[in-house]
Amino acid sequence: MHVLYLTTELPYPPSGGGRVRSLAELKLLASLPEVDSVRVLSLHEGDVGRNDALALENAIPKVSVAPLVFHPIHVFRYPRHLPRLVAVRVGKWVPYLAAKWDGAPVRDAIVNELCARPYGIVYLDHLGMAIYLPEVRRYAPRARVVLEQHNVESEFFRQFAREKKGLVKPIAQLEWHTARAFEAASLRNVDAAVAISRADADTFYELAGVRAHVVPQAVTYEPRIPEPASPPELGYVGSLAWRPNAQGLDWVCREVWPIVRATDPELTLSIVGSGLPDGPHGPVVPNAWQVEGVKTLGFVRELAPHEKRWSAMVAPVFGGSGVRIKLLESFRAGVPVVTTPDGAAGLDVEDGRELFVAKDAETFAARVTLLARSPELQARLRQAGYAYLERAHAPTVAQAVMRQALGLASA
Repeated sequence: MHVLYLTTELPYPPSGGGRVRSLAELKLLASLPEVDSVRVLSLHEGDVGRNDALALENAIPKVSVAPLVFHPIHVFRYPRHLPRLVAVRVGKWVPYLAAKWDGAPVRDAIVNELCARPYGIVYLDHLGMAIYLPEVRRYAPRARVVLEQHNVESEFFRQFAREKKGLVKPIAQLEWHTARAFEAASLRNVDAAVAISRADADTFYELAGVRAHVVPQAVTYEPRIPEPASPPELGYVGSLAWRPNAQGLDWVCREVWPIVRATDPELTLSIVGSGLPDGPHGPVVPNAWQVEGVKTLGFVRELAPHEKRWSAMVAPVFGGSGVRIKLLESFRAGVPVVTTPDGAAGLDVEDGRELFVAKDAETFAARVTLLARSPELQARLRQAGYAYLERAHAPTVAQAVMRQALGLASA
């Protein structure tokens, strides 16, 4: 059986939570004996080279990458494409989250792939790729179509609309309702939906009456031998352009970090992640993050050398849905975590068992300083994190559910 995997961005290198999830799903698909090959068709915006595609192919032998298709994902960087986006948004009456992925070159590339080989599965990675469902159904009528949702996408627009005031609010509310309708229709028009958490699956059922398959993030690990820095160093990893992440970092730097430094002036924090614009001397760092003891590194090719120095990971998240992949990656790396309630949402974890959860700045700061100076506490949380991965995120667990989603096994 051949799988065509349609995705919004090449998941290599795995520099953010979305890419980490997509890469894990590709590995999961390729691990199934019924799958002969996985063909990846990905969009790009100019920052992806053939070397990354080759690296992905080398990482997963069954995977091949189709020629990357240029598409202006951030349209305000390419203003000449803005009229096209507006025309799609208004003419097809689809939400921004789908309209921004619509493009003739992408459509042509998808049709060419569908005509080149008889695919048994077409796997839509991200809701936005559902804009191409008509082409998939027309040119691969026998294929089983699976929609993978990393989040409840319309939930972001609901949260955005709730925050707005004045004339912007009714516009934001209209966008939310349009997104909600598109999401529900897409869920109903595919053969199977994949959710990353039980909470998301429950929401999809309420939204569209569709029972999604909850495929947990498959995580493998090797027990970590820590080499913490002295004095202790804390870390943060995530997509720095994603709004819930940026809001969380603003909160830490403005409200939490002053309390941490007042308690323990030697502690430092390193911020790692992609998404910041480039400046003449490195990434352009938001003013809120430019505080004493905090260093923003931006994107790094190798994360492991940083992780092994960190005594703890801070993972402040406000809003969003799905699962915070950064928490699972921290467990995998053996780095204890302090997060917010929204950060822990979707995972079967408990405050004080696998990690610390704090909703106010004073408690968050207290947990950070306590954890940073306690090797014993770090070791306990590290072992609890490994145990959780074994229990809930072993590859065999994910394989069983993925086979159901692909129609290879009964539910």
